[in-house]
Amino acid sequence: MINSTNNISSTDSQRKISLIIGIGDYARGQSLKNTKNDAKQMSSLLKTLGFEIHGGKAQLDLKCQEMEHILLDFQYSIKKGDMVLFYFSGHGLQWENQNYLIPSDNFNEDQGDLCGSDLAKYAIHAQSFLNKIENREPFVTLFFLDCCRTYHLRNENLTKSTRGTLLERSHGLKAMDSQKAGTLIAFACAPGTTADDGNNEEENGLYTKHLLRHLRTPNEDIEILLRRVGNDVTTESNGQQIPYVTSALRLDHICLFQGKRETDLKKWKQNAQTVAGGNGDGKQLNQLSNPHGIFLDKKQNIFVVDFSNHRIMKWNKNDQQGQILAGGNEQGKRIDQLNHPKDMIVDKQNHSLIIADMGNRRIIQWKNQNQQEILIDNVGYCENHRVMKWRKDAQEGIIVAGGNGQGNRLNQLNSPQGIFVDDLNQIYIADCGNDRIMRWREGDKNGEIIVGINYGQTECLNQLHSPTDISFDVQGNLYVADYGNHRIQRFDLNCE
Repeated sequence: MINSTNNISSTDSQRKISLIIGIGDYARGQSLKNTKNDAKQMSSLLKTLGFEIHGGKAQLDLKCQEMEHILLDFQYSIKKGDMVLFYFSGHGLQWENQNYLIPSDNFNEDQGDLCGSDLAKYAIHAQSFLNKIENREPFVTLFFLDCCRTYHLRNENLTKSTRGTLLERSHGLKAMDSQKAGTLIAFACAPGTTADDGNNEEENGLYTKHLLRHLRTPNEDIEILLRRVGNDVTTESNGQQIPYVTSALRLDHICLFQGKRETDLKKWKQNAQTVAGGNGDGKQLNQLSNPHGIFLDKKQNIFVVDFSNHRIMKWNKNDQQGQILAGGNEQGKRIDQLNHPKDMIVDKQNHSLIIADMGNRRIIQWKNQNQQEILIDNVGYCENHRVMKWRKDAQEGIIVAGGNGQGNRLNQLNSPQGIFVDDLNQIYIADCGNDRIMRWREGDKNGEIIVGINYGQTECLNQLHSPTDISFDVQGNLYVADYGNHRIQRFDLNCE
């Protein structure tokens, strides 16, 4: 454990620059669905960590000539002593013991699909680009390659290219070595193997999903973070994908950022956007009545516990109205009815909803309108104006927020409802009775108001009325169930 930032080699005074490339739409097929999302989210994260993003944003679906120009421009932008990070998500493969990154125009004008001998002209030689970065004498080079997906080359010994029969399957990348000290090369999978691009429910490939989660950790050695990434990827893939790292870093504790920089930068714009409801109190499909709980999936679809309408709604991203997933059969205690549901979770494994049916004092599993099951009956609840943490098998809990009586001071809460805990163990709380969203940093006695600074209960976009739940999307935008205003509000992360 690092107890002092004095031991950390990277500093905020050093310039940190990065080039992020994501290619998903390939001209000759073999397209990838998550690589551009991977690149955009990596770019967004690195901005919050103090990196300059070359070109101002992730570079997407570059053709070979475009990619060559951007790589050259980035190479010459590097100054001695910079921290340099390069990230590529797309297709990459090895040929004759060399690694190549495949641009979006993956074809030969004469023959169509690329064969191995085409790569020197129609692809990017990864080792050559790395060597050019190192020759600029950066402080450290971090070279991330999430590009080991399955790819097929044309068999150049055959006279025509009939897709699916005359194409040879690639087998990932080979290991790479740095020519100089101060370089770390991280691969999404082991040499000669391929990576998972994620399932239909995911917005990220398996490797980058875990990379995004761990890179935001402050004051931590990059090699330790990558070991955690590797462990998580290996576990989730049941050992089918094992990330691989080659390191020639010469200093200890190479960290992407120090202290609580990411935390300090995480502020939200105070004017929200209404993303569900907001059309008055009612039971039409474009209305909500006292929404109580929310859940956000990877595609930013919103699941809403519509408390006073006794139903669970789903709003697909950018839709003007929702659809009823559970309840909606009037208030009641039949197995196909709900009575003031208060919260729910989405059980992806069993394709169902688990609903806290408060008025009926039960927990119910809802698979569809014809298939429900009571999991727990006779459930109670209470309010003590505090948030407690229980460790597994503990006999009593620990107060981590509030606990100083009902009130609106920064060390108090008033009927706290939904909570969210981030990777830094910060607790976000829907402080219902105070019409605000609070954040408690680990160990602090006082919280801070992050949304609802403008006290009041109107329908203004910068105010809340009895918020009951919160959630975040992968970009860090905050979603609030604005109970008293019958709407779901999104407060965008302020990256300025």
